[in-house]
Amino acid sequence: MGFSDVLGHEEVIGNLKKSLATDSNSHAYIFDGISGVGKKLLAGIFAKALQCEQPARPCNECISCRAFDVGAHPDIIHVTPSKRTSANALGVDDIRDQINSSAHIRPYKYRHKIFILDSADQMSAQAQNALLKTLEEPPGYAVFLLISTNLNGFLPTILSRCVTLRLKPLNIKTVEDYLKSQAHDPSDIHAAAVTSGGSIGRALMLISDDSFKENRKEIHEILNNLPDSNLWDILLLAKRLEKFKDNSSRMLDSMHMWYRDALVYKATGSSSGFMQKDLSSDIVSFSERMSFKKLIAGTDSIIGAGYNLRFNGNYLLTMEVMLMKMAGY
Repeated sequence: MGFSDVLGHEEVIGNLKKSLATDSNSHAYIFDGISGVGKKLLAGIFAKALQCEQPARPCNECISCRAFDVGAHPDIIHVTPSKRTSANALGVDDIRDQINSSAHIRPYKYRHKIFILDSADQMSAQAQNALLKTLEEPPGYAVFLLISTNLNGFLPTILSRCVTLRLKPLNIKTVEDYLKSQAHDPSDIHAAAVTSGGSIGRALMLISDDSFKENRKEIHEILNNLPDSNLWDILLLAKRLEKFKDNSSRMLDSMHMWYRDALVYKATGSSSGFMQKDLSSDIVSFSERMSFKKLIAGTDSIIGAGYNLRFNGNYLLTMEVMLMKMAGY
């Protein structure tokens, strides 16, 4: 694959091509963005281009490019965790053993020695400090490509020594067009694209999940019942949400989009700006039965529920309180 195979991210790709053309690449880059947006793909293509032996890089035909494509490039090292942890994160020993001990050994054959670190933002402070020792005085041939979903996970000293490339979420039409090109069921494409948040990887996961369509329908049915629910009804609705406990972030994202569209209609009287256009009639009906104040309170309660769950709050209690606030209690 080459740069032309990457969807979106034109500005980032343009900057990378410019650095290749002028041979002015940095010694360290952070590819940051949401999961599934193409960070790892683009970092890999950039690594392949840096090592390519032809003027048009990557050519995908030279020995270097072909070695990369089959996962056998001697001077492109994928740094991986040696121990299985809950976060599957790189530890200080991984940095010492896989980077620090070999970074100052010249490349086997090619112009660079490239280290690719996936989920680099999840490294401990100790691991980052170990990496910093090499980043501070890197050999001229070394290039470090760090892949991240959260820049806040890095120490300021790491950030200051890297060029940060932010990969923005793709627009919904780009994701939809890609799913159409993969011959997926047209009736599922819009829902998967919208719910993906602009991530091709997430959209592919959703559209391949047999339960996605059914679960989305149930969540929206629960929301649609809220305006007409009494307190006892709300407690029963909260019980129905227990089935989403293991995937609460996706459920809350779906609720947030519903409330976002309801607020758009309440403010403009039009559904033209909806994200979930396939649900327009239901969301319009919902918005007409809710006050602007309740919609704002409901949006805040969804955000608050996500915060509580991140800090191990009681799931059922969090759902009950959230739905009560969403219904205006």
